[in-house]
Amino acid sequence: MFLDQLANGIVLGTIIAISAVGLSLIFGVTGLVNFAHGDLLTLGAVSALVLTVPGDVDPGGIGLPFWLAVVLAIALGGAVGALLERGLFRPLRDREVGGIALLIITIGLALVVRHVILLWIGGEGFGYGLDLERRQSFLGLDMTPRDVMIVLISVSVMAALGLFLLHSRTGKAMRALADNPDLAEASGIDVNRVILLTWIIGGSVGALGGIFLGMTEQVRYTMGFNLLLLIFAAVILGGIGTAFGAMIGGLIIGIVTQVSTLLPVIETNTDLKLAVALGIMIIVLLVRPQGILGKKERVS
Repeated sequence: MFLDQLANGIVLGTIIAISAVGLSLIFGVTGLVNFAHGDLLTLGAVSALVLTVPGDVDPGGIGLPFWLAVVLAIALGGAVGALLERGLFRPLRDREVGGIALLIITIGLALVVRHVILLWIGGEGFGYGLDLERRQSFLGLDMTPRDVMIVLISVSVMAALGLFLLHSRTGKAMRALADNPDLAEASGIDVNRVILLTWIIGGSVGALGGIFLGMTEQVRYTMGFNLLLLIFAAVILGGIGTAFGAMIGGLIIGIVTQVSTLLPVIETNTDLKLAVALGIMIIVLLVRPQGILGKKERVS
């Protein structure tokens, strides 16, 4: 029983982790708290759904192979990220709109995206129609081929992203901009270009996280919004603004959320598992306020 919930926790944790990376990257580089991130996950999941289901099956799609639909949905997620940066947030930054106003704008954006998706596919839940549910042993855990694929691809993408941030010129520029924006700009870094690439990467990995979430449950217009609290918890637990911390925080939150259902009081009221995950986050922050990989900041 414990191993079953541990396996489920690892799957949920990798989904939260890869979703949190995009949110953490954007916050680290731009300082923007994006409350629309969950609904952008939903947009990625819905895009893959519409691209892969046949036209005679609700909600009426194109019927592409699933792998191709995933690639196109990820590309669309990156394009949406670029559109939001160039068309909305860059002009607002140029006008020196404050952080609170930007936060409220992201809340409004979330509502718009969510209700556009509601009008698009309705309030019902839909599946991708994948036959990947037969359980088998993987590293001693009882997992479905779907779960194994989600974990392996998520870990591979996060590892590749980590290498990109550590060793590529653009990745180093992103980290420099996150550490000290003024110094980064003074040293000749094209700030607008780096921010644009950050939004593209954040939108792409967010879409992938949404697709993986849709593979484990039905695709609904509220699915990303329902996961948003755990994504924020992962970002805060790992250390605000650090992508590596978001990865670790996501895994911890996912595993704790699922394993906590073994407690009798939570087994009968599964909504409490969110409270347990957030409680663990609070305990860690009491010991290490900057998060697991966050840096201490002196407040004057």
